[in-house]
Amino acid sequence: MMKQIGMIVPSVDNSFFASLAHFTEKYLRKEGYSLLLCDSANGAEREKEYLKMLSEICDGILDVSGLKEFTEDLLPEGYPIVFVDRKPESATAISAVRNDDENAMYEATSYLIDKGCKTIVLLPGYLAEEQESPRVKGYRKALEDAGIPYQADLVLNREGKKSSEEESSELIMQLMKNSVKTDAIITSSDRAAFGAIKALGRVGYYVPEDVKLISFDNSPYSLMVSPSISAIDRNTEIISQKACEILLQKIRKEAVDEQVIVPVSLIKRDSTR
Repeated sequence: MMKQIGMIVPSVDNSFFASLAHFTEKYLRKEGYSLLLCDSANGAEREKEYLKMLSEICDGILDVSGLKEFTEDLLPEGYPIVFVDRKPESATAISAVRNDDENAMYEATSYLIDKGCKTIVLLPGYLAEEQESPRVKGYRKALEDAGIPYQADLVLNREGKKSSEEESSELIMQLMKNSVKTDAIITSSDRAAFGAIKALGRVGYYVPEDVKLISFDNSPYSLMVSPSISAIDRNTEIISQKACEILLQKIRKEAVDEQVIVPVSLIKRDSTR
């Protein structure tokens, strides 16, 4: 009988999480495990329900968590789990494999500042529970280091009720209606970037002539649009492989790394020309 690993993602309707799941299934299959994938729909309570269910039927769990705090009552003591991409606070040490989102955002923001941008809008992405995103921290630090005042109203947070394209487009449109003249936008994903481009086009702004644009994820779609989108490449396959390796080590009760940071790369394309 094939052994089973559970995986929780915030949304399968997202190229980064879908890619994570793809590489995870591919790796685990070679190791003799099947993957049971659960979509929490960006919901904290649904994530908690899946944690309970998966812990009863799976050998271990990979969790792209949206929780602010991971409490001990969510899983049986000693149950094998690895956080992927995000790491909530926890009283006990739990292994995590992720990017340094704060530093990645610092790099992206600094690059736009070096391009002469001063009014940079950030769409950091949706989190299930209220918490400060490390992306916001990196963005704010880059602005402060460049002597540019941080403006909270330029950080546009999604509600997570619609697709990232729809909500990103609506947020940018509302910003434009408030007569905010932005010269750059950083989005949480390529799909959010598509929404931003759509909104800008409606008000007669063009990328990159009027507004420069950087997205996270670097999915294949970032090359399929015009202009091609400058993006943070998160090395998804490496994240997936490292997370699987650590989880299987935990299942075998071997010593593991508590934290693995996978480096990112800023891929420069036409949207920041």
